[in-house]
Amino acid sequence: MTKTTQTYLLILVAVISAAAFFFLGGKPNMDELKKSVAPAASLYPEAKSVSDKLNFIDDASNKTHLSDVVNGKWALLYFGYTSCPDVCPIDLSKINQAAQLMENSNQLQVVFVSVDPDRDIGNLDNFAKAFNPSFKGLTAKQDELMSISKTLGVYHEVVQSQQTAQEDHSSHNHSHGDHNDDSHDSHDSHDSHDSHDSHDSNKIVADEKPGPTKAAHYDVDHTSSYLLFNPELELVALLTNPHEPEPMAEALDKIIEVLGKH
Repeated sequence: MTKTTQTYLLILVAVISAAAFFFLGGKPNMDELKKSVAPAASLYPEAKSVSDKLNFIDDASNKTHLSDVVNGKWALLYFGYTSCPDVCPIDLSKINQAAQLMENSNQLQVVFVSVDPDRDIGNLDNFAKAFNPSFKGLTAKQDELMSISKTLGVYHEVVQSQQTAQEDHSSHNHSHGDHNDDSHDSHDSHDSHDSHDSHDSNKIVADEKPGPTKAAHYDVDHTSSYLLFNPELELVALLTNPHEPEPMAEALDKIIEVLGKH
């Protein structure tokens, strides 16, 4: 075998090796990645392009695209509201713990998205930063919020609390009880009990506003999954229950490391 032939063979082997690396080793094995990040994260079969739908507003009601907030980083969106009694604070605390455990946390921007703009505008960033100084807050007007939710496959629904129904009913009884104070106490007690039975689950669709007397009392049901976007703002994964900080951190690191190279 001549030196020229040997040289050609070496070049051919190098080309074949490079091609094999690119088409096999160079591309992420999605099946393996899916298995390695489950159950903390669920990957989409293909990244979903949704950038044109990610139009929000900030605390000053200024129009803000998600790209203006994440600045080329990966983005983890959490949908909730500032007066949420328990779930939202717990979830955001877990996200903060996961971020603290991550090796690639500097490549991730966590964004709190309020599903209750009427009450939350002006307090979005303060609420988010209470859990981590790097977290940011956004929301949208209800019509835009509904469009975003539909695109991303998330939901939110305003729920009139039992407390509101009882207080409204009690106030109504009180306004009509001035003529007979002696009978008011027993009658009011009876009506409050009836109110509990008949108003236990009174719901309002998300694009309707509760009346002004109910503004301080309603709760909002909302999606419990966290949405992960790549730097191109394509939806790539959901972080689903159970939300435990250590598995979440490991899953986020793996996804960023593997998909971030391609």
